[in-house]
Amino acid sequence: MTERPTVAHLVTPYLFLTGGWIHSQLVHARSVRPIVVTQGREHESLFPFTPVYDLAPQGAASRAGFVFSKYLLGQYPAAPYRRVLEREDVRLWHAHLGWEGARTAHVAKDPRRPFVVSFYGRDGTMLARNPYWRTLYRRLFARADRVVAEGPFMAETLVSIGAPRDRVRVVHLGIPLDEFPYRERTAPEDPGAPIVALLAASFREKKGIAYALEAFRRVAPRHPRARLRLLGDGPLRGEIERLAATPEIRGRVELLGYQPPNVYRAELQKADLFLAPSVLARDGDSEGGAPVCLLEAQASGIPVLASTHCDIPEVTRANASALLAPERDSETLAANWDTLLSEPQRWPAMGRAGRAHIEAEFDIARQVERMADLYRELL
Repeated sequence: MTERPTVAHLVTPYLFLTGGWIHSQLVHARSVRPIVVTQGREHESLFPFTPVYDLAPQGAASRAGFVFSKYLLGQYPAAPYRRVLEREDVRLWHAHLGWEGARTAHVAKDPRRPFVVSFYGRDGTMLARNPYWRTLYRRLFARADRVVAEGPFMAETLVSIGAPRDRVRVVHLGIPLDEFPYRERTAPEDPGAPIVALLAASFREKKGIAYALEAFRRVAPRHPRARLRLLGDGPLRGEIERLAATPEIRGRVELLGYQPPNVYRAELQKADLFLAPSVLARDGDSEGGAPVCLLEAQASGIPVLASTHCDIPEVTRANASALLAPERDSETLAANWDTLLSEPQRWPAMGRAGRAHIEAEFDIARQVERMADLYRELL
């Protein structure tokens, strides 16, 4: 590529609240010119970007045709995408999330343009159990030139559901390191000050929050300074509130709700430890790769307590930046938590290991160039 070709990023909506990693790919691109094409807008003030082409249908007749095409044909109407292609001279389409790729891959056919699809989680696990989506994914994998995973576990998952192995590529997600400054963690000098563990996640089964609360229930009696702050919300809030009210930890768990990115980053800076005990949910929902918050926590210098779920062992350094427990193993998670509370002298070295790991493998500037290399294979 001797010019900055236009790459159309397909994501609906633009942008869901937890989609910051997609925004980072857009605003840090240097070798290509990104644009966004979507079927709806959300949270634009949190994720400013231009241009964004919103192709959501207008008028009753358009909506009726749209619904027929989306649900019965399994694809969005192609004509609006082709108008964007002509206006912007789109050289490559990049769909984010498998369901978006399944509904848009046909737009790369006439005129022919390379098509890339990135999978991130339940799009590659939970949906693949559904016969309707298995049919759409067969069509997607036949059309896609590259199928991108954020780690090797996710790559093998995609092969297992039908993605051609020779088209699957691993490109790590990245984060803007300057937004997550490093701070060495040490035990608070004030012997009465709390030692705070932060868990930032949607309240869904795959996040393993119930196991974190059970582990905290085991740890709390031995460590009266320990506190847990939960940043997020979701369908399991009632269950989580109930678990947080058990006698051993009542009054020591704070539920902060969903918060904007600036509040989340401030919470990271205040935290002493970070939890991510993700699990494979009973309905097949999973991280697919690994939570982006693990990259951000390690970049910030926070020792991590997490599970061995999916690509978490890829994005952490076991026994260096993180102590890992098997999925759903509250006992081992509690033992690891107890270790870090009992041995705060380990925190600085763990923080340094985490920061070095993220700088080496997950810097957004490096990752967007690796994605650009993938584009170069096709252009």
